[in-house]
Amino acid sequence: MKRIFKAFFTVTSIAVITRGISFVFKIFISRELGAEVMGLYQICFSVFSLFAAIAVSGIPVTVSRITAETQALGDVKSQRSAVTAALLISLMISMTVCTVFYSFPSLASLFFTDERCSRLFLILLPTMLTSSIYAVIRSHFWGRQNFFVYSMAEAADEIIKVVACTLFIFLLQNVISLEYSLAYAMLVSDCIVAVLLIIVFFKSGGRLAGPTMGRQVVKSSAPLTVTRLCGSLMGMFVSLVLPAVLVSAWGLSSAEATAEYGRASGMVMPLLLAPSSVVGSLSVVMIPEIAARNAGGGRNLTSAIDRSTDFTCAVACAVFIAFAACGREIGSLLYADEKVGEQLSFAAFIVLPLSLNSITSTSLNSLGKENRTFISSVIGYVFLVAGISVLPRYMGIYGYYTSFFVFHCVTLACNYFQLNRILPRRKSYSGAALIAVSCAIALVTGVISSFTRELGNVISCLICLPVAAALYFIALRITGYMPKPSGLIGYIRK
Repeated sequence: MKRIFKAFFTVTSIAVITRGISFVFKIFISRELGAEVMGLYQICFSVFSLFAAIAVSGIPVTVSRITAETQALGDVKSQRSAVTAALLISLMISMTVCTVFYSFPSLASLFFTDERCSRLFLILLPTMLTSSIYAVIRSHFWGRQNFFVYSMAEAADEIIKVVACTLFIFLLQNVISLEYSLAYAMLVSDCIVAVLLIIVFFKSGGRLAGPTMGRQVVKSSAPLTVTRLCGSLMGMFVSLVLPAVLVSAWGLSSAEATAEYGRASGMVMPLLLAPSSVVGSLSVVMIPEIAARNAGGGRNLTSAIDRSTDFTCAVACAVFIAFAACGREIGSLLYADEKVGEQLSFAAFIVLPLSLNSITSTSLNSLGKENRTFISSVIGYVFLVAGISVLPRYMGIYGYYTSFFVFHCVTLACNYFQLNRILPRRKSYSGAALIAVSCAIALVTGVISSFTRELGNVISCLICLPVAAALYFIALRITGYMPKPSGLIGYIRK
């Protein structure tokens, strides 16, 4: 556990810095481009993600797990073979997609009604190749538990992307239109990062071998790929259906509907994913750890998963309280848009099932049960399609958030059921108790916020957030999530 804690601290430290840079930059970009252009990018990314999912989505977890297992068994040849097979598979798929669309560029118009989205898509298409290299090599370091290189690769990617975007937006604004400059900057930065990763891979002793592990890679990654593909299809479905529903049912113009979708998917949802910098770090550490333990006989698997789930619940509840109580002020401060704040406060509940769903699916994937997470996701997507098709007609943009809340709740329930079937775990109600208390804290803090709002967003946050933090600390102690200092030291040393 001490080694896991150190790895988690390394990944989290770098991830927080990286997410911080990314977060500030996204706010800057959203202000520079505006809600409508952000909506165009979200629509474009939803289609691009569909094809990227086919090429690389299932590869990282698979390569990481196989690398961790072969590392534990001392099978270097199979480890190198898995990396080679994954590279060949993802690059061949990416090259095929690029060849088809560049040979017949009019095909892009089948997916987009706005010509600007088609051009953005064609600009971004080559990043499928660089993403393939990035995903496979980075997952190799992930599986070998070289978390420093794994995390620094993401940090370098973000920093280079920020520099490139800044140069393209401010120095080349007379050459490249503002709405396309971000896409060109992402293309250039992805190429630079891919080259750097290749150099680091070979410098650190990485080698390629005959792709004899191709069948195992395909068998393991296929369920994950189909799951992510379904997710990308859902993203494309939402990006096309939601604006159309807002136009027909609520009388919005096309530009207004696109702006609403841009706020929801490009501004509010990234904030709701804030716990991912912490929960994601835990997932990064736990996947190779659980895979290695499973390959070595399954020692202490249940304990590792239970502690990861408890930690995830504590982080998610803290973020939920902040957004539910002070979402209006936080959204207005960050984006200078009151609608973002209102939507953030409403959508705060999504944080809880989203974060817990992430750690349960991670646990299943680490155990080689990718097909189980696929089944859970498909069941959830059925509810998502029904929700997006119906709820926005009656709730407007808030139907979007409600649909995703239901999706994550259903998927979480299915994953939790599957995980309990594989690894019977201790019955504990502390998580449910913490969530219930967190709802009460959010309600109390929200009432205080309603009285302090007239003092301004900054002062209101300075009053409400410390009150929420103090109440939450008490809740952690009452529910047993916050051990005594001596207990915490013992927890880390285990």
